[in-house]
Amino acid sequence: MVRAGRQGSADLLFLKENSIALSDSEMGDLKQLPDDRASFYQAYANQHPDALRVAVAGIGGKYYRFVHEIAIGDIILYPSLIDRHLHCAVVKGRYSFRRTAAWKEFPHRRGVEWLTSFPLDALSVEARRELGAARTLFLFKRHVHEAVRISRLEKLLG
Repeated sequence: MVRAGRQGSADLLFLKENSIALSDSEMGDLKQLPDDRASFYQAYANQHPDALRVAVAGIGGKYYRFVHEIAIGDIILYPSLIDRHLHCAVVKGRYSFRRTAAWKEFPHRRGVEWLTSFPLDALSVEARRELGAARTLFLFKRHVHEAVRISRLEKLLG
């Protein structure tokens, strides 16, 4: 599950440019970091020296997961604040970073193919609460069966 920034600021980038993305260009190209969480924690702490230890672990871990744990072929869920739909995609691209004007706000990206979407209100209250977690990137697991059933992802994926 991934969010599109504050107030859904990356909504168009996600849905029109077939991407999911994270912000913070100061982190630089995350492919240059060693493939271990501690390196990501340290990189975040270096850029944000006033961050609390829990923030360093949580946010540094988010970048690590975005680069190393999300795999091509994984399913991504995006609950849009703009259209109030749960959008479902399959990851198609590897991590990429660009420090350009077009990518300025969200320089960390992965390509996706959007498969389907449905109104968030089709989910149970409990599932919507799980989606409402205050994290940007996390594993949606307790109510994933609901999203799969409603979206018909199994049929779309064969």
